[in-house]
Amino acid sequence: MISALLAAAAGPLAQSHTIQLHGSGTTNPSKCLWLLMSQFQDRALLPTRMTYRAVGSSTGQFEFLGRNNTTPFSYMPYNDFGAGDIPISTEDYTDLKAKNIGFVHIPFVLGAITMFHSVPGVGNGRENGGLNLSPCVLARIFKRDITVWDHEDILKLNDGLSLPYEDYPITVAHRKLGSSSTSSITAYLHKSCPTEWPVELVGKTIDWPKDTESCEGSGGMTNCIRDVPGTIGYIDAGHGHDEGLIEIELRNIDGTFLSSKEAAAKGGIGAAAGAALPTSADADFGGVNLLNQPGPDTWPIVAVSYIYVRKDLSHMDDPQAQSLLKLFLKTLTEEETITKNCAQFGFEPVPSKVSTMALKGIDTITTDATAAEWIIETDTMKGGGQGDYVISKKRRSYVEYAQSSTTADVATAMKEVSGLQSSRSAQGSTSSKEMGIAFTENDEKLIGAAVAMSAISLVLWFGTATWFVLRTKGIVG
Repeated sequence: MISALLAAAAGPLAQSHTIQLHGSGTTNPSKCLWLLMSQFQDRALLPTRMTYRAVGSSTGQFEFLGRNNTTPFSYMPYNDFGAGDIPISTEDYTDLKAKNIGFVHIPFVLGAITMFHSVPGVGNGRENGGLNLSPCVLARIFKRDITVWDHEDILKLNDGLSLPYEDYPITVAHRKLGSSSTSSITAYLHKSCPTEWPVELVGKTIDWPKDTESCEGSGGMTNCIRDVPGTIGYIDAGHGHDEGLIEIELRNIDGTFLSSKEAAAKGGIGAAAGAALPTSADADFGGVNLLNQPGPDTWPIVAVSYIYVRKDLSHMDDPQAQSLLKLFLKTLTEEETITKNCAQFGFEPVPSKVSTMALKGIDTITTDATAAEWIIETDTMKGGGQGDYVISKKRRSYVEYAQSSTTADVATAMKEVSGLQSSRSAQGSTSSKEMGIAFTENDEKLIGAAVAMSAISLVLWFGTATWFVLRTKGIVG
């Protein structure tokens, strides 16, 4: 520790170039990663640039493996680290091992994958007349055996379901490119109802029926569900709830119909992590899945988000970036960090035994002999806290401070808007007509978006006005 403090204090500004880290992969925990990266950048003394491209787990794995990046079978990664909600396959693990390329899986968050819909007049949750679906009925919907919402098998699970008209059509939305969400959903359907969803329809990409909608990324899926009434699609719970989408209650292996929100409130996301993960971060994770784990409140489709990192970081030219990556990875294993920064996006920290395994894996990662050891200043370290290689929680930009101060207000405003939208959906599409106002469905979507933006604008305006007042008084520069 003393040597680390001395190294950190050596300076000032031991180097003038920008230290860079770049990752790519799953869209699901992207907001969590962006937030933590922005904190690192704001709290670093040296110029630091950290980016993460939310491009899906398949692309994250492709760019991490780098199989044909520079020359055929060169295995030179495109990124400094990859990320995904599915592990590297046993086939790829064996392939890399045969070439003496070591890497580790760093599990850092748990999240729920769930179903959302846009059937007019059908609300959120059983108290609002929400939708229930069993795995086999869901499989038949995705296969297009069931194409209308008033099909008898859907009505058996939803007594009194009210629809705009008879034979109301179902539109199925799915991810366009290889996706961990697709992998999780298709594996869940096969495991839960193999008679309706054969193993040939399991994977990151599958052959969907031609009359389904292809949507790119979590944002694209949100738009597909929201823009076409009667659509059903899948997305991570955090994204869907943030966007005010209406969730479908699924039946878990114990026979309980519940939403991911209910499951999370009752510990049903973390409960799924009781399934065995490898005891070593450099082991084969290819067979890991947290689907259909037992428990009355356990969510049936839980995904682990991993960071994939090479044990040998020599492909990264900057030694200081190598050691910064190790510190960033260690931060991802901290329960307090994940709870404080990522829970707002619908994610939970991994169990302590898993984070301990991840930490041991990080310790096996080797850096250049000239790489400095980065540290985090939590409590004031006189002198040492001003070192070049210190991420100081005492050092903040005003923008970061203002963002953290208004995040809760914006989140509250958005939840209130989402609640109004859900309540509006539960009332049905005729309430505006009952009031004598001829709003089209598109009009109402635009009004909802305008209300949301207005709420955010008020909060941001207040933050900007506060900054201006402080600046005129000379309190901030």
